[in-house]
Amino acid sequence: MKLMIYLTITCCVLTTSAWSQTRYFLFPSEVRAYSQQFSQTVNVFGIVHSVKNLEADTFGFQFSLSDKNESITVVYEGGLPDLFEPGIPAVVHGEFEENIFSATSIIVKFSTEYLPIPALNELRSYGVMIPNE
Repeated sequence: MKLMIYLTITCCVLTTSAWSQTRYFLFPSEVRAYSQQFSQTVNVFGIVHSVKNLEADTFGFQFSLSDKNESITVVYEGGLPDLFEPGIPAVVHGEFEENIFSATSIIVKFSTEYLPIPALNELRSYGVMIPNE
């Protein structure tokens, strides 16, 4: 009986530990390699840079999203969120094809409470003020 209780507790601790390490996005330096292996939509987290309009016949924008190691080019057709501007952190959702990330949605306002430690450290390295928990 005691063995069953210990095994159950151990299983719960391992499961909780695995969930706390789960990340629901990639960094720009990871997305190319991941997309070559898996053909699916992903979330990419980075800092926004160099925003420009697409051609006149298309309502959309092109910008770069970067981490400390690499930048990717993101194309988004549609209107940008109100808080969207260079220098802010953002999460984009979409697919990476032929060196262009085609985003279907952009998130720029989110609680840092739910970000994993690597993302918080990345933000701090850019000078974004985040309180220590």
